[in-house]
Order: sequence, then structure tokens, then C-alpha cells
Amino acid sequence: MRFLVLDRYIARELVSPFAFGCALFTFFLVIDRIYHLTDLVVTKGVPFPLVVQLLVYMLPSFLAHTLPMALLIAVLLAGGRLASDLEITAFKAAGVSALRLFRPVLGASLLVTLLTAGLTLFVNPAANGEFQRQLFRIVQVRAVSALQERVFNDTFGGLTIYVEDVSASQMALRGLLVSNERDPTLSRIITAREGRLLTDELNRSITLRLMNGAVNEADILPADPPRDFITKDVPTAGGAASSARYRYTSFDIYDMSLSMDSPLQNALRVEKPEKDLTLAELGAKIAEYRNDPHGRAPFQIERHKRYALPLAALVSAAWRSW
Repeated sequence: MRFLVLDRYIARELVSPFAFGCALFTFFLVIDRIYHLTDLVVTKGVPFPLVVQLLVYMLPSFLAHTLPMALLIAVLLAGGRLASDLEITAFKAAGVSALRLFRPVLGASLLVTLLTAGLTLFVNPAANGEFQRQLFRIVQVRAVSALQERVFNDTFGGLTIYVEDVSASQMALRGLLVSNERDPTLSRIITAREGRLLTDELNRSITLRLMNGAVNEADILPADPPRDFITKDVPTAGGAASSARYRYTSFDIYDMSLSMDSPLQNALRVEKPEKDLTLAELGAKIAEYRNDPHGRAPFQIERHKRYALPLAALVSAAWRSW
């Protein structure tokens, strides 16, 4: 019996369950995000190509987990099939040792280890960074599309914006009225002849620049309930602008930071900025927090995880084969 034929035979036994397991586990991880991605297209009007790119940037982090699991399933199924058909007994009767049968499994586990290491050490940090940039592009598209002519828009977190005229590029605005309700103790109405929507992709911020306008501010008086209204358990809120202290300020340029919720805030349960860092940046952060064990822990865990996932493929395959 030629050893190369034996290697190819066992490798073919591993390929089918490995591919099936990889596809199945990846599907289980992706299906959790499909609803949120579909919601972006259907209800929030995000262009479909942007959402597809978002899904592509998710895949490397999924594959880093599914490749070791798929290899483990492949070794279990292939080994179980060979044992149930007494082929392992036949190999031993033909003089093939158990260590010799382990050689193609070891080769497959080394290949999966290298692929997983490439994903965790190099591809994933870059993909996570692109994922966050893509999220900001989606927020930018939503912010631009939200500013429509002669419509009161309240999607910017405490701001109600009315625009009389929007240019074809949707960047130049005319005739703006802004009600700033971020401070519940102040009534702030801002008017401007012109405006611009500015985006900073580096700092991931969106700014509304108002030009040639004025700010009208007044304190808020709490609402006075009727005398027979009991407010023991129901606190009163709201009220009207007070004339006791009124301020009028004209300006040439007035910048306002626009805040929008992340389109996938419900899907991303925990924010972990250390996932976007490269190995060198993780090492720098660990050195920076060398005197702070609690601040250093997330970065150390992330670095250990990037090495542990590739080794999991090698260890699990070796253990099951043994």
C-alpha cells in the first residue's frame, strides 16, 4: 500500500465533513445578524451594497471560530466512519501503525491552524476596523438622507431640525430652524440662513455647521398642575419658556455635533475596542497599563485569545485522534 494513497484517502474523508461543518457553524453565527442587516435595508433605507460589505467584514471573525470547530467535527466523523467500517482494523492488519494514520490528520490540523492564525493575528483586526468605518458610512448616509425639505426631523438625539431647501448633493442647506432640547432646563431655538453637513471619518463625527444665524435661549419654567391634581407619585415635567432671562446671540458660524445611534447597537451586545487593534498596538496598550491590572486585562485577554484559537485546532485534532 502506498503511503501517499493512504494520505489522500484519509484527507478526502476529512474534506466533506469539514466543509459541511464550516458552512453550518458559520451560518448559525451569521443568522443572528441577518435580521438586523435586513432591517437596515428595509426600514432604514441603507443601500444594499453597504450592508453586503458589512456582512463581508463580519465573516473573518466568524471563520476564526468555525474553522477549529469544523475540524473537530471532521475528525470525529471521519474517525467514526473508518472505525465503524473496520477500516482502521484493516490498516493495522496491513501493518499501518496508528501514528501513520495520524499523519494526514496532523497535516490538516496544521493547515487549519495556519489559516486561523492568519485570521486572528492579521485579517480580523483589519476587518474589524473596516467594519467600524463601514458603520460610520451607514450613519453618514442615514444622516444625509434624514434631512429632507420642509420636514421636521428628530432623529439626531435631542434635536429637531427643519430645512427649507436642500441642494441636490444634500450637503448645502438653506433656511434652517433647529430646536435644541438636549438641556431640559433651557429652551434653545437656532435659526440660520445657510448650513452645511460635515463628516469626519477619522474621528467618526458628524457636524451641522450653521452660518449667518442667531440663537434664542430662555429658561424653562416647570408646568404648574391644577390645584386638585395630586403629584405625589407622578413628577411633573415640561413647561414653557420664561421671559425672566432671555438671551439672543447672533453668529456667523455655529457648529453642532449630531449624534446618531449605531445601526447595529442591538446586535452588538458588548463594545470591545481592543478587537480593532493590531498585535503591536495591543502590546503598546499592555505596556501603557502595566501598573493598572484592571485596565490591562481586556488587552491581555484579547492577545491570548488570538493565539489560543489557532492552537485549539491543533490540540483538538490531536486529542481526538489519540
